[in-house]
Amino acid sequence: MNKRQISLPYIDNAIAVLITLAINIGVVFLFNYPKGINYSGIIWDSMICAIITTIVNMGIVYPKLKKIRANGMMPVNVPESKLMQRLPKNPIILGVIYAVVFAVVMVCINALITWFFGIQNMTFLPWIIYKLIYATVLSIKIVEYCIFRYVQPDWANSNAAAPVGKEADMKKNPVKNPLPKISLFKEMYGAVTGNLALNIIFGSFLGGAVAQPDGSVVIYPTTVEGIPITGLIFGLIVGILVTNGVMKSLKATILSYGTAAMLEASVKDKKFAWMPKRKLPLMCLITFCVMIFSAVALPVVMHLFGKPFFNFYQFTIFITVYATLISKPLSYVLIQRCLQPDFISYTLKKNAIV
Repeated sequence: MNKRQISLPYIDNAIAVLITLAINIGVVFLFNYPKGINYSGIIWDSMICAIITTIVNMGIVYPKLKKIRANGMMPVNVPESKLMQRLPKNPIILGVIYAVVFAVVMVCINALITWFFGIQNMTFLPWIIYKLIYATVLSIKIVEYCIFRYVQPDWANSNAAAPVGKEADMKKNPVKNPLPKISLFKEMYGAVTGNLALNIIFGSFLGGAVAQPDGSVVIYPTTVEGIPITGLIFGLIVGILVTNGVMKSLKATILSYGTAAMLEASVKDKKFAWMPKRKLPLMCLITFCVMIFSAVALPVVMHLFGKPFFNFYQFTIFITVYATLISKPLSYVLIQRCLQPDFISYTLKKNAIV
C-alpha cells in the first residue's frame, strides 16, 4: 500500500488547523473587511499567515508529543530523516526556522499565482475563500513538519515504561513523511501533461482554440460558459481514477492483514457504512458526486475571481491544483468506506479467505 497517500500524522491535527484557521480568518475580517486586498497586502499576509500558523501549530504539537514521549508511546513506524535530525530540538528555535522557511515559500507561491493569473486586487469574498484554502493547506503541512521533526529517534527515544494493550498498538501507527519525493514530482508532471492533452481534446470537440491579441490561446472549455462541461468530464475521470486506485490499495492491505486482524481493528461508522461496498456501484456514486460538484464549483470559482476565461496555461495550472485539492478529501472518504467491517468481510469472502 502507498503509505505516502493514505497514512496520517501520528497525532490528530484537527485542533491545530482549526485554531490557526480561526485566527487567520479573524485577521482577514480585521484588516480586509469590507474593501478586500491588493497585491502588496497579499504578499504581507503570506508572511504573517506563515508566522502565525507556525507559532500556533508548534505550540500545540510540541507539548502533545512531549507528553506522548513521557508515556513511552512514541511511534516506531517512522521514516528516519537526516535532514530533520540536523534541525534544532528546541521548539522556539525550530519554530523560527519553520516560520522563515514557510514565509518565504508562501510569498513565492502567492506572488507567482497573482502574477500568473493577472490578479492585482481581490474583493473581500474571493479573498477570504482563497485565504481559507491556502491557510488550511499551510497549517496541515506545518503540523506534519512539526510532528516529523519530533518523532525522529534523536528526540523521540525515551526510557519510559513500554505501554501495553491498545496503547502499545498506537505506537505502530505510521507517521507521514512530508518531505517532497521524486515520485511526487513525477505524478505532478503526469497530471499536468494529462490535463494539457484533455484540454486540447475538449477544445477540438467543443469549439476549438482562439488566439488572443496578447498572444495567449483560449480553448472553449476554459471559458466560464464552457467550463461546466469540463467539470463534468474531468469529474468523471478523477472519480474513476481515484476510486480505482484507493480501492485497489485497500484491497491489498486487507488481504495482507487477514481476517481476524482487520475485523478486530475495524469499527462501523454510519457516516461511511451506508455507501455501496461493491466497486462499480461505489465508483458510480463517487464519480457522480465529483462530476456534479466540479460542474458547479469550477464556474463559481471563475465568477468569484472575476475570470471570464483562462488561457491555455492558466487553465492547466488551475485544473491541476483543483484535482490535487479534491483528490485528498475524496481519498479520505474512500479509505474510511473501505475500512468498514462490511467491506472487509465482503473483500475477504470474495477472495475465499473466510
